[in-house]
Amino acid sequence: MADLLRKLEILWGQPIFYTSGQNQPLKGYGSFPEEESPFFCCRNLTDMLLDRAEKQQEPVVYKDENRVYFCCLKSHNGYYLTGPACTEELNRVEIHRYYKQYTIKSKEERHPAKTSLLKLLNFAGFLWELLEGREIDVEALMKINNLAEDKQELTHKEAAIMEMNQLDDEVYHHTYQEERYVMDCVREGDTAHVLERMDSLLENAGILSGKKLNHQRNLAIVIITIATREAIAEGISPAEAYRLSDLYINQIDECTKIEEIVECMRRAMYEFTKLVAKYNGSHKKYSIYTEQCLYYINENYHHKIHVDDISDSIGVSKGYLSRIFHRDTGISIQDYIQKIRVEKAANLLKYSQASLSQISDYVCFHSQSHFGSVFKKYMHMTPKQYRDRYKQKEFMPKPGPVPK
Repeated sequence: MADLLRKLEILWGQPIFYTSGQNQPLKGYGSFPEEESPFFCCRNLTDMLLDRAEKQQEPVVYKDENRVYFCCLKSHNGYYLTGPACTEELNRVEIHRYYKQYTIKSKEERHPAKTSLLKLLNFAGFLWELLEGREIDVEALMKINNLAEDKQELTHKEAAIMEMNQLDDEVYHHTYQEERYVMDCVREGDTAHVLERMDSLLENAGILSGKKLNHQRNLAIVIITIATREAIAEGISPAEAYRLSDLYINQIDECTKIEEIVECMRRAMYEFTKLVAKYNGSHKKYSIYTEQCLYYINENYHHKIHVDDISDSIGVSKGYLSRIFHRDTGISIQDYIQKIRVEKAANLLKYSQASLSQISDYVCFHSQSHFGSVFKKYMHMTPKQYRDRYKQKEFMPKPGPVPK
C-alpha cells in the first residue's frame, strides 16, 4: 500500500500523510519534503482535521480562511491527510499569510498546488474508496463538509464533464509546481527522488515540436538549461555548471532515438543533483536566519542593499541578524555583500561582452574606481587584468548589454 500511495502522490501532485491517531507521529511517503507541509509545521491544523474525521466518519474536506483546501480521511487503520490545494489563484499577500499562519519556514514562498474543486473532491472520493472500499459522490462530499457556498463551481456539471472529456484531445501542460518539485531536488541534492519526479514531469510536458524526436530533444535542452541555473543558484560555479551542461547538450544533439535522449537527460539531471549534493556536503549548514540572509543577498546583489531591509524581510532585529550571520560565516553582512558582488562581476568579466563601467553599475558599485579597489582586494588584480587573463575565447571584448 505504501508504494501505491507514493505513486498516487506523484500522479496527484500532492503529498499524502498517515498517522495512527491524535498525538501520534506523521508519516510521509517520500515524494514531498515534510518540512514544507502545514501538517508537520502546524500540529493544530492536523489535530483539528483528525478531530473532524473522528466525528464525521466520511472524508473531511476543509477550506481555511486563505481559500486553501485540506483533506482528511479516517480509515480502519488510521488517518490519511492530503493538501494543501487551491481552486483559485492567490496573490502574494495571501500566500505570505498562508505561510505565516502555518509557520512554514522556507526560502521561497510558493503558491500551493492548483486544481479544480471537481478534481479535488473526486480525488478525496477515490482515496476513500481505495482505503475503505466505499463509494461517495461529489454532491455528498459537498453537503457533508458544508461547502454549499462553493457549489457555484459545480453548477454547470455538464460543462465540467465535457471539459474532462476534452482532456483526451488536448495536451496537458505541466504546472509550475510540478516543475519546482523536480528542480527542488536539484537544489537540495536529492539524488534519491530526482529521477522519479522528473519522469512524472516528462509525462505531462507540453509539446515543443510536432515531430516527436525534436520535441524530446527540445524538452531535454530546456530541462538541462533550467537545472544548470538551479545548480548555479545553489552555489556551483558557473564554469563547472556550464561545462556539464555543454557536455550533455552536445550528447543529446548526437542522439537519433527518443530513448537515447531520455536516458541522456536522466543522466544529466542525476549528475547536476549529485554535484549539488557534494557541494552541500562540503559546506557548513547555517541557521535559518543566515540562510534567508544569504538568499536575500544573492537575489538582490545588483540593487542597493541595507541590512535593515534584510532584517525586516526576515523578521528579526538588525543586531541579532548581524551577530548570527557573523557567527555562522565568520564575516559581516556588508563584507559578504561585497564578496558576492565581486564574484558576480568576475563571471561577467569572463562570460559577457559588457564593459567594465556597465559591470560596475550592474553589480551596484557607486563608482568604477570603488569597483576596481574592492575587486582587487578580493581577486588580487584589477578587473581589466582579470578579464585579460580569464576571458573565454568565444566572447569578444567589445561593449554590450549586461546579461540579466
